[in-house]
Amino acid sequence: MLTKKQKRNNWILVVILIIASLFFLFPVIWMLANSFKPDAAITSDMNSLSAFVPPAINGSFFDNYIAVLTNTSFIRYMVNTLFYAALLIVLGVIVNGLAGYALAKIKFPFRERWLLIIMLLMIVPMETIITIHFLFIAKLGLLNTVIGYILPMIVNPFNIFLFRQVFVSLPDDVYEAAQLDHCRPIKYFFTMVLPMSKSVVATVSVFTFLNVWNDYLWPSLVFTSGDLLTAQIGLNAITSNDNTTMGQTLAVITMVTIPVIIIYSLFSKQIVEGVVSTGSKEG
Repeated sequence: MLTKKQKRNNWILVVILIIASLFFLFPVIWMLANSFKPDAAITSDMNSLSAFVPPAINGSFFDNYIAVLTNTSFIRYMVNTLFYAALLIVLGVIVNGLAGYALAKIKFPFRERWLLIIMLLMIVPMETIITIHFLFIAKLGLLNTVIGYILPMIVNPFNIFLFRQVFVSLPDDVYEAAQLDHCRPIKYFFTMVLPMSKSVVATVSVFTFLNVWNDYLWPSLVFTSGDLLTAQIGLNAITSNDNTTMGQTLAVITMVTIPVIIIYSLFSKQIVEGVVSTGSKEG
């Protein structure tokens, strides 16, 4: 039972956290409020609290968004990115999950050394090996293709490590019981292992989505066709256009930012559970 002092301290902490969160959200609030305004209103409100207040709803309230969605290919860019993210989530969970399960439960030569190599690869930034990826894809003739974009991104050392850490704790007697029912290893993985590891699957899925959604460098190297471009490249193309107004620029940035906030808000609990569970396993 909490004492009055403890309850008071908890309320004080909550108030402080709310104020701190509002402080960090000010740029997002400003962006969202001004994305509905014409440039003249954005400029006139710049030095007042009105900069954080959206205009009154009227016939021109959504003009910036309508202009972006009708005069550019931004919808196509967003659909492309969602499609790539969905493919990589499915393939990433399967491939990285199988690799993590092998490292956790299957005994094979040099298993610990392979785990060490994967852990070392976790500290290598993507930018240092992107040239190798590009040359590899170019040699295969896969530039400007969906396969060329996705192929180097399927395997992720960090995701393999997350899966491995969770799978280490799975009881072996469940697998032994499955063997008695003539359940093959692959079937056991999909019907038993993944359902018992929902938190890490959700964590890997969210991280994969965020990586794809925020990625600019790799798709800019692989894609040249406008039909295949991603949201971040589309954002750069639209905002760098001299005909794009400030309000339209803020509208595009808002449309790129909001999905990330929504996804993280919906799955924040699963992300925390997945990361915490991986840090609490031994092996």
